[in-house]
Amino acid sequence: MRHEGVCNPSKSRIKVERRTVALAIPTVCLQCEGKFCIKACPQNALSTDENGAIKVDEKLCTACGLCQYACPFDAIRMHPSRHVAMICDLCGGDPQCAKYCVLGALEVK
Repeated sequence: MRHEGVCNPSKSRIKVERRTVALAIPTVCLQCEGKFCIKACPQNALSTDENGAIKVDEKLCTACGLCQYACPFDAIRMHPSRHVAMICDLCGGDPQCAKYCVLGALEVK
């Protein structure tokens, strides 16, 4: 919601894989130390902000998918209409997903 202004799973930076009616597994960028996605980007469209979160420069991103391929956690997806990488950026240091998750299933450490 924060980034797109709509509740649309295909535009979410959290990917949820529904295994059964009762089991859904969220996949989100773990902001790993390796920053494999940043290293893989040939356009230098990915960087980190002051919080250490990965950010995407949409003007430089060509949606080549190399960041997706390099991510060991399968946490990167392409925006369905803007055709740029979508990666959790921790909402500028105030992660809204963790803040509003009523079940407490998401947290930032």
